[in-house]
Amino acid sequence: YDGGHTRVGVAPLAPGSVAVSAAEAGFWSSATAKFLWILDGVLFLTNADGSSRRCVAGDTAVLPAGWTGLVDTVQPARVVWVDVD
Repeated sequence: YDGGHTRVGVAPLAPGSVAVSAAEAGFWSSATAKFLWILDGVLFLTNADGSSRRCVAGDTAVLPAGWTGLVDTVQPARVVWVDVD
């Protein structure tokens, strides 16, 4: 769904690491706030200060606009995401 300032979808995440920054284009751009609801799989969100959170099915996370860090997908995952400008 793309309502202009709000976009919603479901995304598959393959195992691997992605650095999230303002320079990143596409899904992991930190230019917008992002809400995540983990449907299945396992991933870690690591903040720029090194603190991290393990996310599994049923967990939610909010990445504010400007958030930087790493997303490490350990097991293939699916997430419902909402981007808000």
